[in-house]
Amino acid sequence: MPKYIDYYAVLGVSRDAGEAEIKSAYRKLALKHHPDRNQGNKAASETKFKEINEAYEVLSDLQKKKLYDQLGENWQAGEGYQPPPGQEQQRGGFQYQRPGGFQYQGGQGEDFGQFGGFSDFFRTTFGGMEDSGGGRSPLDMEAELQLSIEDLFQGGHKQLSFSYRNGRKTETRDINVKLPKGLRDGATIRLRGQGKSSSRGVGDLYLKIAILPDPLFQIDGDDLAVKIDVFPWDSALGAEISVPSPSGPVKVKLPAGSGSGRRLRLAGRGLPRKDGTSGDLYAEVSLTLPKRLSAQQLELFRKLKSSC
Repeated sequence: MPKYIDYYAVLGVSRDAGEAEIKSAYRKLALKHHPDRNQGNKAASETKFKEINEAYEVLSDLQKKKLYDQLGENWQAGEGYQPPPGQEQQRGGFQYQRPGGFQYQGGQGEDFGQFGGFSDFFRTTFGGMEDSGGGRSPLDMEAELQLSIEDLFQGGHKQLSFSYRNGRKTETRDINVKLPKGLRDGATIRLRGQGKSSSRGVGDLYLKIAILPDPLFQIDGDDLAVKIDVFPWDSALGAEISVPSPSGPVKVKLPAGSGSGRRLRLAGRGLPRKDGTSGDLYAEVSLTLPKRLSAQQLELFRKLKSSC
């Protein structure tokens, strides 16, 4: 009998968390615990990565979340959970069917199935839920493709491997995905004829784009923002400084008297658009000091303080 899993606790959000908060929590945790970033503790990170993706699979899907929240009224974390017997089940007026269904939630070339698939609790509760989007075929499938900011700039192709359930069989497929220009968070790439196949025909595969958090850059529409550390003397006197950008560092003139918080606009250094143009990059000044100041430097600061 599978144990109830508190998906809200897995993502570290409250039960009244909105879509944006859930998505933000998921991205931070997925980036932190991705197996590729934790080679020294890969087994534990794979387990955690699987839990995070499973929690997001449920809480980001309105249909699954509605059912899960209804279960939460009657079940507590750690308690054994067993649904009523039968192929078709109903809770609180919400009906779904099992078995079957899509089992992949991952991205960036990762086969989520290789980390053990979804838990028994997930398969028992949600194993047969099909995508309910308008106009979708039962043969269509959906997955999340995680991309970095570098991916948006480089474009090209991305290798994607995923496993899914087709009837009673579990199948694995490798797809080479072409990344079109202008991809943004939440966008969908439709791959025709890459869904499930049956005697009725072939469905499509829908890849939902999720942009991973970046340690340097923040995304604002088509624009990017980055914080740059500036010494007080350069801030006061002006200087030529180096600003990081996804395409490489850029030399920029910092005007004299640029205080902390000033934003410098680097036109055309933002995210690429569909029409071939690009957004802008904004460098925000942040005053900093060397870790250690010499006695002479400290004395100069004392003199500056007294003169002011």
